[in-house]
Amino acid sequence: MKYFLSLILISATLVTSGCSLFSRSDKTIRIADIGSLKVRSVSNEPIDVSHEDVVRYYQSYLAVATDPEMRVRVAHRIAGLKLQSDEIRMERVVDDEAALAEDRILAKASIDDYENLLKAFPDRVDNDAIYYQLAKAYSLAGQPYQAISVLEELVKRYPRSIYYLEAQFRLGQLLYAAGDYEMSEAAYQALISVGPAANRFYRDAEYLQGWSIFKQARYEESLLAFVRMLDEHFPDEATLEAAQGGDLDLLNDTLRIMAIMFDYLGDWNQIARFFDEHGARYYEYKLYAQLADQYYEKKYYKSAASTLRAYVDRYPDSDRAPSYYERLITGYETAGYPELLRKHKEIYNERFGVGTPYWESHDVKVRAEITVALSKYIWDLATFSHGWAQAAKKRSEKEERFNEAARWYSEYIRSFPEAADTVKAHFLLAEISFDLERYDDARNNYEIVAYQYPFYEDAAEAGYAALLAYAKYKPVPERELEWRQLNVASAKRFVTEFPDDPRRGTVLVNTAETLLKDKYYEQALSTARLSQETGVELPPRYRYGASLVQGHSSFELGFYDEAETALLSASTYEKLSRKERADLRQKAAAAIYKQGEQAKVDAPQQAVDHWLRLAEVVPESTLKVNAEYDAATLLMEMQDYDRAEGVLLKFRQEYPNHELTKDIPSKLIVAYEGKGEWRKAAFELMTLSNDAKEEDERRIACFQSAEYFEKANDLDNAIVMYKRYAHTYKTPFDPAIEAHYKLDQIYALQGDEDKRRFWLDKIIRLHRNGKDQQTERSRYLASSAAFQLAEFDRIAFEKVKITLPLAKSIVRKNEPMQRALKRYTQAVEMEVLEFTTPATFHIADMYAQMSKALMTSEKPKGMDEVEAEEYQYLLEDQAFPLDEAAIDIHQTNIRRTYDGLYDQWVKKSFSSMAELMPGQYNKPEKVATYVDQIR
Repeated sequence: MKYFLSLILISATLVTSGCSLFSRSDKTIRIADIGSLKVRSVSNEPIDVSHEDVVRYYQSYLAVATDPEMRVRVAHRIAGLKLQSDEIRMERVVDDEAALAEDRILAKASIDDYENLLKAFPDRVDNDAIYYQLAKAYSLAGQPYQAISVLEELVKRYPRSIYYLEAQFRLGQLLYAAGDYEMSEAAYQALISVGPAANRFYRDAEYLQGWSIFKQARYEESLLAFVRMLDEHFPDEATLEAAQGGDLDLLNDTLRIMAIMFDYLGDWNQIARFFDEHGARYYEYKLYAQLADQYYEKKYYKSAASTLRAYVDRYPDSDRAPSYYERLITGYETAGYPELLRKHKEIYNERFGVGTPYWESHDVKVRAEITVALSKYIWDLATFSHGWAQAAKKRSEKEERFNEAARWYSEYIRSFPEAADTVKAHFLLAEISFDLERYDDARNNYEIVAYQYPFYEDAAEAGYAALLAYAKYKPVPERELEWRQLNVASAKRFVTEFPDDPRRGTVLVNTAETLLKDKYYEQALSTARLSQETGVELPPRYRYGASLVQGHSSFELGFYDEAETALLSASTYEKLSRKERADLRQKAAAAIYKQGEQAKVDAPQQAVDHWLRLAEVVPESTLKVNAEYDAATLLMEMQDYDRAEGVLLKFRQEYPNHELTKDIPSKLIVAYEGKGEWRKAAFELMTLSNDAKEEDERRIACFQSAEYFEKANDLDNAIVMYKRYAHTYKTPFDPAIEAHYKLDQIYALQGDEDKRRFWLDKIIRLHRNGKDQQTERSRYLASSAAFQLAEFDRIAFEKVKITLPLAKSIVRKNEPMQRALKRYTQAVEMEVLEFTTPATFHIADMYAQMSKALMTSEKPKGMDEVEAEEYQYLLEDQAFPLDEAAIDIHQTNIRRTYDGLYDQWVKKSFSSMAELMPGQYNKPEKVATYVDQIR
């Protein structure tokens, strides 16, 4: 009776969940019932057996076999082994004619076997394999026509055979080899008609069909067949350019035979005619190139040139047009046709030259490709005419050729003004103008050479030649004054560029200093510049004077880069006092800073560079602090966060106590946010949370730091900051409860249930204590927290089994059940729909679980029949209130359907009630109808 008394400990408030049903076999099998198994090990040595041995074994089997099906299968296998043996022998002795003849005899034996099988069993569904092997045997035996006949029979009788596709393909090959191109074409067409899906012969069939048609001299149809193949398998330029290996071989061979057919049909014009009729294709250029290659191989230079020009005429705006014309010109050069060569170089310039419609309509890449050939062609034409003119005896001829050369030199200069040898073109053009007594043109080109190309080897000669041209020229009276002024300016310029008078520099410096004193900054600057550009080595005092004038004048005129250079140069004069030198360097620093200000709007990157280099150029300047800070600020505006970070960190390190340093953390935070470096931003926010003057700023920084640590997956630091926030800031209420929630979520990721329990409980308390601060969000989080805590206890409850002694096990099961009940109840009371129905279901289900656990608990041993029956009644008495409670609570969940609520948990309550009250609820069709009506 002690077992009966223990049941009194069961509480009526117990919560239970569903149980699983298990079935077991009536007969128990024990390990001892299993007998021992003897295993025979297999030798690793290879079995020495030949095809002939296997054939003999199969033949021995046939002698005694009675099963008709097995006899057919064995006969088939014998024939296959013989054929396989023949194939192996032929591979090994491929160069031995005697052995090959012997193998053909053996193959004939295989043929006899296969034909006997077909005669004996003509209607077997698997005879397609016999036909396939028979065709192979005929091929090995050197009987292609018989192989053709067998393959034709195979594809006719077995169109659905797995051998069908290969049979059609081999049939096409054999027919092609036999010269029956029409039938070969039909065989390939049968393959093509199947389509590409699961057809590995599809593309080859298209390609070989084109050849079959070609062999019938049906060139137009063959071209169409090849075009269809190219369109399908090389649909665009990218596919064609990516071709390699076998694909590339197939492509090249297709283009080659198509070019041959166009030649057979007439000439290069057939390409345009064909594609005009059948639609243009992107790969036409390949065919023109292929046909041209074939002509060049045969040394048909004019035909090749006509082919290339036909492409250019057909596609005059193509990116490839210039390169095709270049090939044309190269062909004439190879052939040794000088007149045609020059003619087409001129045409090339007319079609593709700088400023032509073609040039204007194409991008930099195409222009760059044209430039290489164009510059060479123009230069060749110019030097050819120039040489001819120099060798000519007649004045008229000389003048004509000089004019022609001048035209091409001018064209070169117009086309390539930045080319390295443009200066030479100017010089040669000037020489021609001088020879033709065009002195105005001559001095203009000479001055260009002398003063625009000062490093040119003949620059000084050109400058002097310009003066000769001025002297030779006889202007009209009304232009004499202008011409003298130009002559003087040119002479002064010549002295400047090629000086030989050491006094002129000092004179210019004195003049510049006077102009500066009178604030004629522009004149002073130009004179100071000139004094340093004469090429005369000035004494130190005058070098200093020239730099000083240039520096102050350019600063006043806003030419700060020039001012910087000049002032720094002036500051190196050894006779300056310390204050004078410091003042000059400080003004040079100001010039650098001004350069940054000038560049800030239009070239911010240059502005940053100027401000950052100020400290390097003039490290003692007091402007460097503002310059570096301004550089960092501008980098932030430019969103160049990588560089801004470095500048800001360096600023903070070098000027820790400066007033501007206090703004560094906020700027770094923005930079790190922009770069997505959340951890670094979090540390800066952590600093703000400690050092900010305003408490609200510290609070916001603390929470944001925690968020950024979490975003950076630095969960340990995120926990620290969220905890700091949760413990320090109880208001505002919303972020406070979010901090608690964040801690729960992080600990959930880490699988730390104990800490989750702590923070989930704090969420509930914080919500309750919030009173009028409570929000829908806090109510949701509190309800979720209560539900999650209940889930922890429910899972613990389900793990406890009721065993003997019942008193202890029931108490163990009851404890987590009570905790879960309390938390589920909290979740329901907060009236969050998402948790109300599942919490209600789990409460009811736990009652039902406990009831079942009692009824199925371990029974005491040693009871007689009466005691056992009484014990069972007592269990039922204790379980009944639990079932009743489960029913009531499930019905509460079910009644929510009256309010239009029906979710998975209400549905589960319906299912549970079907087990608890099957008479009322186990009526699926009625329930379904009722639920449908609610929906």
